Amino acid sequence: MVYKKITLLLLLTCVFTIAQKRVITHDDYDLWKKISNVKISDQGTLVVTTIETATGRGNGYIEIYNTKIDQKSTFFNGYDPAISFDENYVVFKMKPPYENIRKEKKKKKKVKKEDLPKDALFIYDVKSNKIYDSIPRIAKYTLPKKSSGWMVLEKFKNKKKKDSSKNNKIKDTTDKNLPVTFKQKYGLVYNFENKKRDTILQIKDFVVPEKGNIFYYSRTSKEQNKSKDEKERDLGIYKYNIEKGIEEVIDTVNYIYDKLSISKTGNHFTFISVKDSTATDSLNHELYYYTNNTLNKLVDDISGKNLKRDWELSGDQTPFFSENEKRLYFYSKPKTEFKKDTTLLDEEIPQVDVWHWQDKMIQPEQKSKFKELNKKAYISYYNIDKKDVIHLQDEQMDDLIFDKNKEQKFVLGATGGPYDIKRSWNSPWTRDFYVINTTTGQKRIALKNTALEPVLSSDGRYALYFDIYKQHWFSLNLETLQTLNLTKDIEVPLYDEDDDHPMLPYPHGFGGFDENGKALVYDKFDVWRVSLNGKEKPQNITKNGRKNNIEYRTENLDPENKNKASYANQELLITSFDKTSKASGLYVLKKNKLVEKIVPGDFLIRRYKKAQDAEVFSYTKENFNTYPDLYISRNGLNNAKAITNVNPQQKDFKWGSAELFSWKAYDGKVLEGIIYKPENFDPAKKYPMITYFYEKRSDRYHQYYSPQPSASTVNPTYLVSNDYVMFVPDIVYEEGKPGPSAYNCIVSGVEAVEKLGYIDSDNIAIQGQSWGGYQVAYLITVTNKFKAAMAGAPVSNMISAYGGIRWQSGLSRAFQYERTQSRIGKNIWEGFDLYVENSPLFGIPKIETPLLMMHNDKDGAVPYYQGIEMFMGMRRLQKPAWLLVYNDEAHNLRKVKNKQDLSIRMMQFFDHYLKGQPAPDWMVKGVSRVQKGKDFGYATDK
Repeated sequence: MVYKKITLLLLLTCVFTIAQKRVITHDDYDLWKKISNVKISDQGTLVVTTIETATGRGNGYIEIYNTKIDQKSTFFNGYDPAISFDENYVVFKMKPPYENIRKEKKKKKKVKKEDLPKDALFIYDVKSNKIYDSIPRIAKYTLPKKSSGWMVLEKFKNKKKKDSSKNNKIKDTTDKNLPVTFKQKYGLVYNFENKKRDTILQIKDFVVPEKGNIFYYSRTSKEQNKSKDEKERDLGIYKYNIEKGIEEVIDTVNYIYDKLSISKTGNHFTFISVKDSTATDSLNHELYYYTNNTLNKLVDDISGKNLKRDWELSGDQTPFFSENEKRLYFYSKPKTEFKKDTTLLDEEIPQVDVWHWQDKMIQPEQKSKFKELNKKAYISYYNIDKKDVIHLQDEQMDDLIFDKNKEQKFVLGATGGPYDIKRSWNSPWTRDFYVINTTTGQKRIALKNTALEPVLSSDGRYALYFDIYKQHWFSLNLETLQTLNLTKDIEVPLYDEDDDHPMLPYPHGFGGFDENGKALVYDKFDVWRVSLNGKEKPQNITKNGRKNNIEYRTENLDPENKNKASYANQELLITSFDKTSKASGLYVLKKNKLVEKIVPGDFLIRRYKKAQDAEVFSYTKENFNTYPDLYISRNGLNNAKAITNVNPQQKDFKWGSAELFSWKAYDGKVLEGIIYKPENFDPAKKYPMITYFYEKRSDRYHQYYSPQPSASTVNPTYLVSNDYVMFVPDIVYEEGKPGPSAYNCIVSGVEAVEKLGYIDSDNIAIQGQSWGGYQVAYLITVTNKFKAAMAGAPVSNMISAYGGIRWQSGLSRAFQYERTQSRIGKNIWEGFDLYVENSPLFGIPKIETPLLMMHNDKDGAVPYYQGIEMFMGMRRLQKPAWLLVYNDEAHNLRKVKNKQDLSIRMMQFFDHYLKGQPAPDWMVKGVSRVQKGKDFGYATDK
């Protein structure tokens, strides 16, 4: 009897344990996976999904789904897939197990990359539903897009075996008898039908056409990991015939072969070569063109053939062919000769940056773009039929705007030269645009001081652009240069009427060209069809968006034609987003009426993809409780089904819910926000609350958040799982008052949530990053409402920040304050008082809220010294403050180890102040330089 009672008790305990959900902890992040890649075969038979561990600290898998027979196969650690054109095979790489890589790294403190385990290549046979073949130690591979039966691979050099007779020492790699495959990478030509492999020794590079049965490659005697100063040379350029299985020599007389390029059919091939081994900065490049078994030199630095006077061929960019294979585009640049005193030693040359007040690009921006500027070159093309060269671009033309696949008569050139200095303080930036006749090279000025880049029409006759000063869409006739206002008869704004930056607003957007070449442009809610010749009146094709508070938009799913709107069964695709409920849906336009395909519901639907030649679509569907798994639909968006289940473990964890919330700010404006609540929420309880904010976030109501280590902000899922309420209010701004505007929206919202009755008003905190971090720092200078605050990368002193640099881009920060996010609207001399009033630094004496900050020493957006100014001010006045500085880290953390650390420290900080948990050692006594990296300070005395 006693035995039976004990058995029953154990059984009940087990059932209770199984049913009980776990709280998410920092140790659980590696459990969550993400979809990192989706590929659909051209005919829609196969869908290949790559799933990875979201943190990178774990293994993933690849799923191959057959849409015709509803069959799925899964393969451990697969990634980087390709589908053969005939849909008979799926090729993918397989990573070594994460544990093996980690074990190797742990053996040695500094393990060389070449010593780590390498990827293998696997070939899946669709018809037999099994792995057909595998190849170890793969570096890369390529399949032709429009041909079948073969592929080209590049393998890492073979691994040297340990010699057991010599105490497991590696064999001497200098052994002259060692095969070359143990010294260099090599290639394989793989035949799918018979698994035959043909080896290409000493491969350097290769190019494969979209269709055809030939490819080209270069070979080199240069061994891996050897010094660049060694005198090995490239061996030549070769052609491989797949059907005959033979190699043909094209050229072997030059010293370097580089920048290989091939036309889509493989009938045309080009490369750049160097004749001798002179110093890198004085190489003489030559451009060769090969077709019909004939090799021709087209461009030559020494003779200047087909170059402008005193120009040279650039060896930094790869030439390319137009789609119809009638043009070969290449790059050249003016010869540069520096007056360098060669008598000076390196130690005698001064290292100085000379700043000039009329520089078009300030020195930090030049430094940030040094590689790009140093390699800057300009486009010309060789006319294959006429055998002449047209120079399209010169030094005054910063960029060319054209479809590189097409042979267009007119293209656009752009230069910001006249306006570049103003980029330091002005926004939007403007440029002049020229129409260039590609048959003659003639350039004509068409648009001056234009902010937004025009889009070339499908037929090449027009350019479509938005005039930010007139706030309308215009067409530019590329032949006559005539401009037409296409939207003057549209009575609703086509610009963003809700934009509160102190600058001219941008348009709501361009939805691509429809099948008849007409432009699709947006207002806040609807899609308008406009004729580029202006002969037809604009038509609102969605009609009811403004009336129903629904935002309609088109999709552009063809990666090779991004300016072309997409269709399903020849009917225009239209997505919907309900601005009230935040529900997503999908429609097609049939006989000028919207026909529902995906019923709008409590989900965010996005990431649409389409098979190139079939009515097979994929998309993801998510809300706060539902991971965005992949859905597949055949036959024009009917009967969609989920084909992934990426995070089944979620059911074992406490989660929560999201709800929309509305309130009136202090100035009477009606605002929206999101409240995240714990699972099994009890309105009779009092919950601690953390408020996070950044601009407007309420449209993200249905977004899913994986439990992840933080790059800079609190994680909603982690918070609700740990019995916090999280509030995310929208913020609107008044020019010149970013700080008071934040107070108006955020604090009023917090007080409105408090009135709901379930918030512990004594335990409320705020958190934000970057612009949100600034507002955190400001708010604690004007209110003592919050028990604790965390600010990531905050601006503390707008006066010093105005004159600062965004170090990643090298841009001046002034434009942010005068025109964009910081919203002051004046320069520092015209609005000095506004800069002071909105700066947290000057309000530090009034702060009573403990503040945790993160500001990293390689922050490329907000200068690191802004966090230091705030910290040193609080330290001077002996206010509780902590500053986390992650070394060699950016504005938002990139390294997972640092994200993990921030997540732990941030929640220890909030748990201490909002839940009364013991303070960890790093909060009590800090972490000394001696302790750094040894004792993290997470422990508590209790």
